[in-house]
Amino acid sequence: MASDITTAAVLGAGSMGAGIAALLASGGIKVHLLDLPSDGEDRDERARKGIETQVKRRGFTRPEYADRITPGNTEDHLDRLAEADWIIEAVFEDINVKRDTYDKVDAHRRPGTPVTSNTSTIPLETLLAEASEEFKADFAITHFFNPPRVMRLVELVQGPDTRPEVGEKLRQVLERDLGKVVVDCRDTPGFIANRIGNFWMGAGAQIAFDQGVLPEQADVAFGKPFGVPRTGVFGLFDYIGLQVAPHIWGSLLDALPADDAMHKFGVVDSPQFTELLEKGFTGRTAESGFYRGRDEVYDFEAHDYREKKSFEVPKDAKELMESGTPEGNYAREVFRETLQYCCDTAEEIASTVDQIDIAMELGYGWKKGPFALADSIGLDYVASLFDAVPALLESARAAGGFYADGKVLGTDGQLTEPAQREGVVRVSELVDGAEVVASNAGATVYKLSDGIGVFVYTTPMNSSTDDVTELFTHAGEWDLKALVIANDEERAFSAGANLPRLAEISGPNGDEEARKATIRQGVDGLHALRRAPYPVIGAVRGVALGGGLELLLHTDASVIHGETRVGFPERSVGLFPAWSGPVRLLERLLELGTPSAHKVAYDTLLNTKPVPAVNVDFWRDKDRVIMSPDHVVEQALELARELASGYTAPADAELPLTTETLEYTEGSETDAAIGAALASVYNGEGTATEAELADRQVDAASGVLARQENGDRAAHMATTRKPLNN
Repeated sequence: MASDITTAAVLGAGSMGAGIAALLASGGIKVHLLDLPSDGEDRDERARKGIETQVKRRGFTRPEYADRITPGNTEDHLDRLAEADWIIEAVFEDINVKRDTYDKVDAHRRPGTPVTSNTSTIPLETLLAEASEEFKADFAITHFFNPPRVMRLVELVQGPDTRPEVGEKLRQVLERDLGKVVVDCRDTPGFIANRIGNFWMGAGAQIAFDQGVLPEQADVAFGKPFGVPRTGVFGLFDYIGLQVAPHIWGSLLDALPADDAMHKFGVVDSPQFTELLEKGFTGRTAESGFYRGRDEVYDFEAHDYREKKSFEVPKDAKELMESGTPEGNYAREVFRETLQYCCDTAEEIASTVDQIDIAMELGYGWKKGPFALADSIGLDYVASLFDAVPALLESARAAGGFYADGKVLGTDGQLTEPAQREGVVRVSELVDGAEVVASNAGATVYKLSDGIGVFVYTTPMNSSTDDVTELFTHAGEWDLKALVIANDEERAFSAGANLPRLAEISGPNGDEEARKATIRQGVDGLHALRRAPYPVIGAVRGVALGGGLELLLHTDASVIHGETRVGFPERSVGLFPAWSGPVRLLERLLELGTPSAHKVAYDTLLNTKPVPAVNVDFWRDKDRVIMSPDHVVEQALELARELASGYTAPADAELPLTTETLEYTEGSETDAAIGAALASVYNGEGTATEAELADRQVDAASGVLARQENGDRAAHMATTRKPLNN
């Protein structure tokens, strides 16, 4: 369900503006990217360079999508704004520059066209102080995070005059077309993520300076035990770039009242920051910052870099905070100050605590936001950290948690139903109470009230164990209108075959009968699924690797998140894809008219490097590659219902063989043996039936796994999760 925004205009071709334009273009939207005119012959140079930079930085999901952006400038091409269904301002964070931009936009846009600002610090009320009533009605803030392609958070701020339909249209395009998660923010300085995130960073750095805690010591302490990315605070300052910190913190502090606790941690004015900035040590934008490379850190006593020191801390946050160590004391103080600030500002910036948690999870990479983290540590213990317990924390204790009984605490202290995002389906809720059609240790098949089936893996990372493939062999027996393969495991559609089982049956001492049976059952299971009397649809996100990609190739159609990583890592485990992946891939390539289809299939099946699904060229017209991982299940169910009417299962394939020489020459003898085994499936005269190709795969795969070297690969990957290049 796409929005009706087909053309957009972005004003400002800097890192954020051009990044947003690249995101929109990747979502299928035509974009006009405008910046100030350049001196010289090419007046559109700034916009053109912005596009080129995004191509280099992989801001587009596919490089050719850059052609969807038309560069221009804000003197010669303002008339293009009349074509836009959405206009985004991403100019310099200067109120006068922004207001001048709005005057130009209002003079050239179509009446009713939504206009948004990507500002990260300036409140909407301030932006619109001189705007017309009509402009106010169409205006909102959509604050993207950098880089726009990667960061899923968008903060949405609507004013008292913003028309409801504007907010609805923006939410639709942001969530469905662009794959973002929209967090509703109140119109306050820094909104949610930067208000809380900047406080945490400032507190984390200043407390470390005050306590004499070293940067690497601080980043280890308030890092993994709290579910914080390994950058920690100081690594994150380096990542952002120390040169921009004074402006970010300065703007925020100028906008906040003098009694706001943020003023306690105006860390960018500290002697430590000043010293680094004076020396040009700005982090990733220079050769160094707090850190230099992976192994050195700045010593403020020696005024030079030294070797990083190693620190070990407990894995559990509570255990760490109770340890009495310098690391524990530091972590306790940072956590206490941050949670205090969250409680004190919550009602000002959001309506429910989950909005703050989501902002920190998606904007700053925390595994759990501060309130969910407090719940996991234990609220009684957390309360003991305070001399005066914050009122919101007391409300949470009385309610049974910030999250309790399926509800979330409002910032007014009352439990409330969490807001539902339109079209986001949780499989566990979908199948709750549904009829169980079939089940074993590997998976369960449910039947919904409308006759649609849902196949749910119960294995780690949705790996296809013998139980899973055995269940597939019964697909023709299930009374269903369609079957959707879906799961709440966002990391994997299916991570492939059961590696420990492959290792167990591999090598010259492995059981040949068991080896062939495992391979044959995978072939037969996926064949039965493909020949079922109803359409089979994949709801694909995370990864689809090896047997998972072979499963995907056997579906009638799939809804695939574009950033899903797909590929065939089998060569790394001493094998080639042998569950009829070679058959299905060749079949598709022939249908698409791909030149040298056998060679292309051969190379693809032996290339172990996964790629984003959006970069794959063997999807069919019925497959949908979308930008939102959260809407994959919803769209897969819709697609299943569409295809169920008048469905006929595909016939077995009979495919041409090839006399072309197929060999793998880039690796070791082990790789060459795997390549030869795969070649034996494709090589020959005339054609081969599906059954004949199945036999070829079973024999060739079993034979190659019988080699000691191949068995060693399987065992090494199963135990270490790393390839053995023997």
